[in-house]
Amino acid sequence: MDQSVLAIWVFLCLIALLLNLSPVAGNAEGDALNALKTNLADPDSVLQSWDATLVNPCTWFHVTCNNKNSVTRVDLGNANLSGQLVPQLGQLQKLQSLRKYLVF
Repeated sequence: MDQSVLAIWVFLCLIALLLNLSPVAGNAEGDALNALKTNLADPDSVLQSWDATLVNPCTWFHVTCNNKNSVTRVDLGNANLSGQLVPQLGQLQKLQSLRKYLVF
């Protein structure tokens, strides 16, 4: 195979790989929730399903989304979490409820 053809083929493969990875890297809502998780002490591992490598945080426990896969609610219940909220939560543009305690 000619060197220039090989170089073009490798370049196109790298572009295809980067395009496949971009949804994970570009998920602002998942990144925001992961920033929150990183900032919280979670002694009971309540947030273990919050996997930053998953494209859609709507599959995480304690996270509810609308039909357009935008986060609308984060309900952490009596999860024994401690720490501070993070400014990245501003990326959750459709967030309507962020609860730390269950309401009966």
